[in-house]
Amino acid sequence: MIVGKLSDYKEPGGGDGVAVIQVEWTEYERGWGQRPNGYSYHLDKGAAKLYIDEFLAGMPPQAPECYSAPGTPTMVWVDPVFALMVQGKEIVWSEKSQSR
Repeated sequence: MIVGKLSDYKEPGGGDGVAVIQVEWTEYERGWGQRPNGYSYHLDKGAAKLYIDEFLAGMPPQAPECYSAPGTPTMVWVDPVFALMVQGKEIVWSEKSQSR
């Protein structure tokens, strides 16, 4: 189910970027430590919160050998074409940040 809608916020400076919510994820692996695990993109903070809450609800009571954890949802400006991809999906993952 797709939750939310694209923002009407205008990019500062007259750019054509579109505001979406970016969440940076970190992977934790016992014995190896932590490393960046990519970014998820959501239409708005409500959609990001819903995804994170559902993800965390599915975690076991004790930390598994390897798991990912979300950072703080942040509004970023992205290319309009990428924003359309976000609009058409519940979540979009990327190994690198798509923010401008």
